[in-house]
Amino acid sequence: MPKVALDPEKHTWHPSVLPGPIVVVSTVDEGGEPNLAPKSWIMMAAFAGPVIAFGCNVEHTTYRNIAATGEFVINIPAEPLAERIYALIRSYGRERIQQSGFTLVPAQKVKPPIVQECRTHLECELESIKQYGNEVVIFGKIVAASIDAECLVGEPPEQYFSLRPIFFLEENTYGSIDTAKRVDREWPTAHKLFVVHVGRPPDRHVAPDLIQSHGAFLHALRVQGRLLMAGLFSDESSEGDTPFESTGMYVIGAASKEEAEELARQDPFVKAGASYTVRTWVRTF
Repeated sequence: MPKVALDPEKHTWHPSVLPGPIVVVSTVDEGGEPNLAPKSWIMMAAFAGPVIAFGCNVEHTTYRNIAATGEFVINIPAEPLAERIYALIRSYGRERIQQSGFTLVPAQKVKPPIVQECRTHLECELESIKQYGNEVVIFGKIVAASIDAECLVGEPPEQYFSLRPIFFLEENTYGSIDTAKRVDREWPTAHKLFVVHVGRPPDRHVAPDLIQSHGAFLHALRVQGRLLMAGLFSDESSEGDTPFESTGMYVIGAASKEEAEELARQDPFVKAGASYTVRTWVRTF
């Protein structure tokens, strides 16, 4: 495969070749006022400590607060929170926290709060700061950590489906991890999910409000962390059809087939009389 020169300047990379984990860093100022900031240039720096590091700008409140108080929390969100994380950059300070709708609760060992809606929380004490022009790399020792209990249930494929970490790619584009694969197994992954196949409602010309309700239903499943993917069978659309008049499917996580069937019955299309089937599916690749 031929190689093509790539500009060393990261902001020109399309696609980005170094995705960064999206996190929310919480800090407090010397008066105890909390602050939240999304960050994506973050990495583990050392097992000894353990030490974590992330990039910041000297003009940012996050840097000033950490330099003043010596503490911070790395909050790791799941994919359903992506849009709320991106929205944080539209405001600042107390207004940002109020508009985010995030719940701030006390941490175990440091003064900055944790963001309850995030999946994992790493509480840190400042180790050192390395400056490069107007940018810095902040190193912190992890002194306490916590995680949502459901992220510990099952084998790695189920655990990563619950954790669903997200990664910054470029501008308003992000990616996510929804499973774990092993190089030393015949089947890289074995994760039981459920496929819901939904047909057309009896009324071929589906009302716009029903389409909107169906979309809201899928969005709610995504926010709950249940929806893996959803889409339409485009090859079934006839000329003049709107996309939602063709059949489609979505893949969800549930504790049992009975639970998956109960979720499917809540679909506005199904309530409107559309036929549906629920099948157990084991993802292996």
